[in-house]
Amino acid sequence: MSKTVLITGASTGMGEALTFDYAARGWNVVATMRDTAKANPKFADLNDVRVTRLDVTDAASIERAVKESVERFGTVDAVVNAAGYGQLGAIEEVSADQVRDQFETNVVGIVQVVQAVLPHMRERGSGHIINIGSMGGHVSLPTMAVYCSSKSAVQNLTEGLAKELGPLGIHVTLVEPAGFNTNFGSSSKFPAKTIPDYEPSRAMMAEFDKQAVRGDLAKSMAAVADITGIDEPPLHLAVATASLEMVRGHFAELLEEYARWEPVTAATN
Repeated sequence: MSKTVLITGASTGMGEALTFDYAARGWNVVATMRDTAKANPKFADLNDVRVTRLDVTDAASIERAVKESVERFGTVDAVVNAAGYGQLGAIEEVSADQVRDQFETNVVGIVQVVQAVLPHMRERGSGHIINIGSMGGHVSLPTMAVYCSSKSAVQNLTEGLAKELGPLGIHVTLVEPAGFNTNFGSSSKFPAKTIPDYEPSRAMMAEFDKQAVRGDLAKSMAAVADITGIDEPPLHLAVATASLEMVRGHFAELLEEYARWEPVTAATN
């Protein structure tokens, strides 16, 4: 019997690539998105792919999509939370509403999808939840701090979820890319007004972006599909070597700083 995966954010980027990859492997795929008119027309040529409306900020649409998936395919064996976007801008420039919207989509959206599928997975004592995080969850970047902080929240959410669900037979994985050549920039949101004093930060980010080594989207999503539903999937999966280099460098700097200030830390015991 074919397994079923529900993917959020399947109209673009990682979600779109995963739809093709899972379908090629014989999975039943529920490819969800806010606007089904934006689905790749080639989805229609794939076997057992159901395009379904799901807005991660709309709890009713989530419940409906999960219910329809179970009715159509009998179960949901795996979920990939790929929906999300980037809020750009220096922290002083970004409005409070923009911060709330960023977390509503990137963090609360994941929580709502997970809450909708878990009753089915708990009943069966199996399942796999895959959350798309980012190396930005470890390494915050100038003019991207709001986005990176949302991905840091996804990281901690995923790690805690894994501890809660492990005893129930449900696996959890955090996928951590460094970046792909997708439409991330065009789908990102910007502050209404920029402050000239932050131009050096924007220039720093532009230079970082120019030199960044991109991951291969197809290979990376194939790796995600490879580990879906296996007996012992990883809790953390970095895709592209650049991801590992970023996190290794960050933790080395962090440990060095803690060590340098350890006498002060010890004095507070």
